[in-house]
Amino acid sequence: MLERKREIEIETILVEVLQDYGLADYPMSVGRMASALGVDLIPHSRLTSPIRELAIAASEDAFSLSSTDYSLAQIVFDDRGSYHFRARFSGAHELGHIVLEHPDDGDPYEGEANYFGGYLLVPHPLVIKMGRDVTDAQVAEAFGVSRPCASFAIDQARARVREGGPWRPHEQWLIDNVVWKGGGLLGRA
Repeated sequence: MLERKREIEIETILVEVLQDYGLADYPMSVGRMASALGVDLIPHSRLTSPIRELAIAASEDAFSLSSTDYSLAQIVFDDRGSYHFRARFSGAHELGHIVLEHPDDGDPYEGEANYFGGYLLVPHPLVIKMGRDVTDAQVAEAFGVSRPCASFAIDQARARVREGGPWRPHEQWLIDNVVWKGGGLLGRA
């Protein structure tokens, strides 16, 4: 479990990336963010059969590869009829490893990448702005995520409300700048 201080650091880093690359369109397109960051997305369907089998052995969902200085990065993901919402989260998770410059995928890096991916797809301030009676179905539809992911995001948003205090600068930026458009892993317009 991440400490709240680290969660806020991850939120701030993520929003700085959104600001720097003009990525304020929601539901978030993981593909658009990857493209802005120069990260190549490699779907399993583009791989030869032997290479695809190696990729699946590495991870059935997705994994990232990068140079030591992160100047080159790739995300290999399952696009062959895989669960759409899982593919979106896996792509966002792998972007977290890249943006946060994780040296490997052990602890605590997996938790950090999960937090990054969840906040990228469903930022708490945007859920809070939907109202206190928002449902899993409404959040899932608005953000293009599964109902379990939406439920988790609602729980995190409620925790943020209980935390209290004014909006932090990165939260206020989201509230002030998000535009509702397309989304999806490679686009959902």
